[in-house]
Amino acid sequence: MARVLVGVKRVIDYAVKIRVKPDKSGVVTDGVKHGLNPFDEIAVEEAVRLKEKKIASEVIAVSCGIPQAQESLRTALAMGADRAVHVEVPQPQYDSLLPLHVSKILARVAVDEKADIVIVWQACHRRRF
Repeated sequence: MARVLVGVKRVIDYAVKIRVKPDKSGVVTDGVKHGLNPFDEIAVEEAVRLKEKKIASEVIAVSCGIPQAQESLRTALAMGADRAVHVEVPQPQYDSLLPLHVSKILARVAVDEKADIVIVWQACHRRRF
């Protein structure tokens, strides 16, 4: 049976009204509720379904980021993931983390965990305000 690795990301909760910073350098994140990316929730649900159908033997959730990313991993575990891997990235480096960097990190984790299937959602754009 296959081992499934699912990439999960902590994002601003979809129900929160996003505010742009006064200097237009991004969005206000202080005091804003965060949660698991809704698309990643779908990916975790599908991986768990694969396990229930006996196609997969194990579901591993992976997240790269600051310590608060562990919240998303706990959510994935509550949804049925068997294990979680947090690749901690300090705040200064996290601010400049690009999709290519995350891809390389996830590829390394997939090899280390001997994953047979990798499910990820990656938005390949950055908004500028």
